[in-house]
Amino acid sequence: MKANDFHSNLAKRRKELGLTQEQLAGRMNVSAQAVSKWEKNSFPDAALLVRLADTLNISLDTLFGRDFSEDEPDLETAVSRAFRSASPKQRPALFMRMMYTAVCTYHPSWETVGRLPEDFACETFAVLKADTEQVLMRLDSDLRYACFLEVPEEGVGPYLGDTLSMRRLFYTLADENALRMVAYLGNGARNQMYTADGIAKNLGLPVEEVRRILNRMERFGLVWRMKADIAADRFLYGNTHKIPLTMLLILAKTITNYIRNINPGVDLWHRGAFRDFETEDIEPLPNWEDDEL
Repeated sequence: MKANDFHSNLAKRRKELGLTQEQLAGRMNVSAQAVSKWEKNSFPDAALLVRLADTLNISLDTLFGRDFSEDEPDLETAVSRAFRSASPKQRPALFMRMMYTAVCTYHPSWETVGRLPEDFACETFAVLKADTEQVLMRLDSDLRYACFLEVPEEGVGPYLGDTLSMRRLFYTLADENALRMVAYLGNGARNQMYTADGIAKNLGLPVEEVRRILNRMERFGLVWRMKADIAADRFLYGNTHKIPLTMLLILAKTITNYIRNINPGVDLWHRGAFRDFETEDIEPLPNWEDDEL
């Protein structure tokens, strides 16, 4: 590309994206001859310039050679600027839009930019299953989330390791009173402290039951405690507001609801995230013969 040369900048950017003139023309809804002329000696109509820049994912300044650099586009800077220019209320929606667009790029039959719809008629998820990454997103506006897992070559098994602590956690969370306490503590303000007597009174639970659950929760780092010189109780408890616990409960709800509606569903995987066992020698499922029903 040459600075201040729209035509050569356009041709090089098109080739960087692996597009033919015909493919770019299809995305722009113009003829291939029009694209050919743009790359030689003519210019698009003013109304098409912004759309052309968006299609090529490039700024008009760069396309026309202003402040041009031979380096690859700085994606991190672009994302940082987008979030800094958005208000705090706009940032969650912007984050979900970016994640959704990223998932859509994996879909082998999608060539257009994936744009998160405004609303859905029913509960809908975006799903990506590949050998090196897994993504699950809930798209409905009443509660949106995005979970991304980069799967290591050896699988996730070595990280999980000994399951004793996890079994203890699930055993604790299987207790309905423990779940009530998780919700109660998670409703509190930052730096708010609690006593076992106060929790027992507000939830209508026996104080010894509350102490038992608090002791378990402290083992997992879900609460922390300190001694206090007060009449009602010897200990004060603070909630750590652990993000993984919140996500664990939300994902558990997703699992029990069963995922029925997916948009998009990208299925590129050959093996699962657990790779503790060799599966290369498993016989593939045979195909149906043509004359079979």
